[in-house]
Amino acid sequence: MTSIKRINLDNDIKTKKKEKDLTVKPYRHQLEECKSSLKLKEDHSTSVTVVTALASQAGGHGAGEEGKVGLLVSGLDHVLKPVQNPPRGLREVAFYEKISTPNGPELEQWRDLTPHFHGLETVTKEDGTTSQYLMLENLTGGMTRPCVMDIKVGKITYGPDATAEKIAKTKKSYVGTREPFGFNVSGMVVHSDEGITRLDKKYGKSLSAETIHTILDNYLGGKNAQANALAKYFVQKLREIEVFFEKQTAFHVFGSSLLFIFDQGSSDTISAQVRLIDFAHSFPADGKIDENYLFGLRNVGKLFETFLKQHD
Repeated sequence: MTSIKRINLDNDIKTKKKEKDLTVKPYRHQLEECKSSLKLKEDHSTSVTVVTALASQAGGHGAGEEGKVGLLVSGLDHVLKPVQNPPRGLREVAFYEKISTPNGPELEQWRDLTPHFHGLETVTKEDGTTSQYLMLENLTGGMTRPCVMDIKVGKITYGPDATAEKIAKTKKSYVGTREPFGFNVSGMVVHSDEGITRLDKKYGKSLSAETIHTILDNYLGGKNAQANALAKYFVQKLREIEVFFEKQTAFHVFGSSLLFIFDQGSSDTISAQVRLIDFAHSFPADGKIDENYLFGLRNVGKLFETFLKQHD
């Protein structure tokens, strides 16, 4: 029998378990029929949960890559993120579980800065294979034309447990921005009157000090009132995050991203937000400030400040 087990957080504090019997089509078969959906159906046909690819996924595994499964959206409008192989996946699960049962203001602020965590979901498919997912808040839920940018922060994006091979490989990527500025653009998805523009990691890897200004030209657009208002909002939020990181000593995060979001269909900045995502390389800070993250964070802030100066 095919089953799905959910571990949900009750009021973000209590944890409880719930099981349902489901029939699930294997990913491969479903992707051949329809590249954007996967159906989860209860045995008694009382309800159907349709899981679709997250069209606004800007970076990370499977983003914009045909035939690859990345982030999914459930019928409950949660984002389902595959749990990575251990130890990375175990670290990310532990991170979300820890900040979702906060003990003190520092962990509470971590929770406010990240997508809300709604537990784990394990799916057993018809072919007998299982996949586990983090069930997270859908940050673009309800938006008509979401514009999303994924910026990975830090000169060092691999954890202290990384192999020499991993370190060498990582140092060869994004050389134009990661070493000098401490961040790299993993990708962006932008809606406009002309349609949808997707810039992937190839764009990020092509950037240098001479072309770094094109990041916000592409994401926010040319000189206009909305672009300036959004840039001012993002500068403010980045400063708030910077103040937090100047004090927080709970975690050092490597390979984590800042996710910038706004709705092009909205007339003001009410839809805009910045959240921290991706915590497979989160480690105890042992009472030390995360200087690696702070360096990149400050330069991302300067990127937006420069945009505003150039568009005054």
